[in-house]
Amino acid sequence: MSLALFLSLLVKSSLIVAAGLIVARFVARRAADRVDILRATVCLLLALPVLVAVLPAVELALLPAAPAVAATPTTPLWAGEVGPVAGVAVSAQLSWPTLATVAAGLWLLGAAAVVGRLLLGLRTLSRWTEQGRAVKCSTWRKPLELLAPAARPRLVSSDRVSSPLSWGVAPGVIVLDPASLAEPQTAAAVLAHEMAHLRRKDWVFLILSRLALALFWFNPLVWRLSAVLAETSEQAADAEAVRTVDRRDYARVLVRLAAHPSSCPATAMAADTHTLEKRIACIMTNTSARRRPLVVALTVAALAVVATPLAALELREQASAYAPPPAPPAPPAPPPPPSFRVPPAPPAPPPPPAVAPPAPPAPPAPPAPPSRVSYTYSSTGFYSENSTPEQRAQAEAAREVARQARVQAAEARQQSVEVRQQAAEARVQAVVARRQGEEARRQAAQVRADAVVARQQGEQARAQAIVARRQGEEARVLAARAHVQAREQMGRGAEHMRRGAETMRQEAARLRDPAYRAEQVAKNREQGNAVTDAELLALSPKLVERAAEMDRNADEMANSAKRPT
Repeated sequence: MSLALFLSLLVKSSLIVAAGLIVARFVARRAADRVDILRATVCLLLALPVLVAVLPAVELALLPAAPAVAATPTTPLWAGEVGPVAGVAVSAQLSWPTLATVAAGLWLLGAAAVVGRLLLGLRTLSRWTEQGRAVKCSTWRKPLELLAPAARPRLVSSDRVSSPLSWGVAPGVIVLDPASLAEPQTAAAVLAHEMAHLRRKDWVFLILSRLALALFWFNPLVWRLSAVLAETSEQAADAEAVRTVDRRDYARVLVRLAAHPSSCPATAMAADTHTLEKRIACIMTNTSARRRPLVVALTVAALAVVATPLAALELREQASAYAPPPAPPAPPAPPPPPSFRVPPAPPAPPPPPAVAPPAPPAPPAPPAPPSRVSYTYSSTGFYSENSTPEQRAQAEAAREVARQARVQAAEARQQSVEVRQQAAEARVQAVVARRQGEEARRQAAQVRADAVVARQQGEQARAQAIVARRQGEEARVLAARAHVQAREQMGRGAEHMRRGAETMRQEAARLRDPAYRAEQVAKNREQGNAVTDAELLALSPKLVERAAEMDRNADEMANSAKRPT
């Protein structure tokens, strides 16, 4: 991998990821739309090496020109020489690796680390699933029985997981932890979340994002893309789950699982403390935004249109303004190796003499052995009888120094034992403090969740109070209008009563006339009613009394209509 290719991939992947993150952040309003855009960005990253290899290259001279320097001999990494073999000298050397070789090695190491971690996680998930126990609880099985048999995921329980998680392609697998399995009241929320992940195929795109991370592990923006995709996938699953589950119960389940996040290559329901508050706020907010598939499709198409010509660009070095120095003269040819010649055979040895040689002279006598030195052992150690008092004093001083050193070593060992004991106690205290801190963080997350719920309830109560106040104002306006109408009707009723009283008084006056009474008697006789003159005459004062009563009622009604409220 050359420097130009490395920089080209870094720049291209950075531009694609930055465009995807910005568009997902500011164009899409719903979490599901943001997930679709981020998934398309991951697919474009995976297709980038293929597009670079297939599309015709468009060279762009942007890299600075390398200075032209004369080639200078460098010291090899290793050089060795073997002695002459059959008259021929053999030597070898190992040169230093080039910058391209080092870059390729580092990229391979990073990609192998990411892929190895992914494969290890997949193997772990498979082993946990195989060793897990099938869930038989009817409360947990009931939501799955509503699905078709081919669409029901496997539901197992494993002691190795700390929170519910799902993985695999459809129908997939849902793995429950013992703590969640012991709380059947959370079954609806947990299964709704994990089934949303399986329906949306979040695990497949999680694996694709890890593969893109293995290709471009040297780009920090790709790490950010993987994290944002995982976080947004959780929000999209939350939004789909709360369609069938109460929001407050779902938020409480999230808070309970927040202390046990999962790091396996699976879609786990547990949220860390950094994203818990944001997820709960999104859950408790009843957004009315609708999905916009056309906008998402146009956005993905725009990203593809931008990424395709971007993949065809190829960065190269600018042309140097200086001509390179002339090449050094070629070294002279080495001399030919010496020809190998077979050495002549050695001459035959001379025959032995006929007369025996004289006897060799006798060897000299050996030197006398040195005088014997005796040693004596005492409680203070060995010493020589021939040693001087000064030497013995020095030996005693050395033994005293050794004794003091042994005493100091014993004290140091005792101190090291005490230090180790203190370190063990400190580790125990640190573990206790860490657990207390986790419990405090969990309680703080619960308090924050309760505060969010209370804030949402307060906002709903304020909205209801505003609606009630508006309804009360409208009722008061309607009551005032009804009162005004009632007063008007009472006034008109009083006028009608006065006119009726006046009519009754006029009729009473006419009944005092004998001719009018005779006329009325005749009319009633024609109609079949028997009315006498005496009855009509007696009716006249009664009509006057009724007219007076009607006038009094009319006055009271008029006064009531005029009385202020």
